Amino acid sequence: MVEKKDIEKLIIQNKKSTLKNHWNDAFFYNTTKYSGEIKPNELLIWRSAHFLRGAYPIFHISFDQNGKLNGIKKEKNPYHKLLNKISIGFFSVLALVLLFTTEFKTAIIGIIGISVIGTLLHLVMSKAKKYETNILTDELKEAIENIERENNPELINKPKTELKKEKVKEWTFTKILTRLILYPFCLFILYLFIQMILNPDPNHLRQRPLGIIGIIIVGGYLIVDITIIVKNLMKNKNYS
Repeated sequence: MVEKKDIEKLIIQNKKSTLKNHWNDAFFYNTTKYSGEIKPNELLIWRSAHFLRGAYPIFHISFDQNGKLNGIKKEKNPYHKLLNKISIGFFSVLALVLLFTTEFKTAIIGIIGISVIGTLLHLVMSKAKKYETNILTDELKEAIENIERENNPELINKPKTELKKEKVKEWTFTKILTRLILYPFCLFILYLFIQMILNPDPNHLRQRPLGIIGIIIVGGYLIVDITIIVKNLMKNKNYS
């Protein structure tokens, strides 16, 4: 059994879980394993993600009255929560600006375009966040398991296959159906954005920059999703 005093040793930087500290950890890419806040019956542990920086979770590690490990929960850090609110506010304001500053038909087309770009951007970020959260979770579990093995010599020779290593289910019905719908749709959207760049409407000067932004977001979604598929398949192969 792992005790609180053992896991506390993982915390290299002892600091409060505040918006300012998480902002610094996200902006400067803090790779310290780990930063954390020590509370009487709980430890808050985190480190920034490699790709998304600020979209890392805070691990709440709780203990019983005897200091024994009781459970681990995850939540978004304050910086990530603020960033989500700012993103929603930005797209909402942008849609309202289009609605009140352009013709109705143009505004509707623009709002639909913003909605599509926002949705795909959300999917890109969600997939990358889920992938990196799994990596960070596995790292922490492995660190705790190593502590447990050190405290219990009888577990040293325990085969690694007996330790919990969950394979990622990459070919579920839901994921396959989602990709069958989204991939052709993304290719169609990419075609439209390319046309906006190559043959922009002279009456709408914003088409070309919007097309470039759209290609970056849509292409980013496809690249991130395919990359995650390949990495998960390789990881599953290592677990087998």
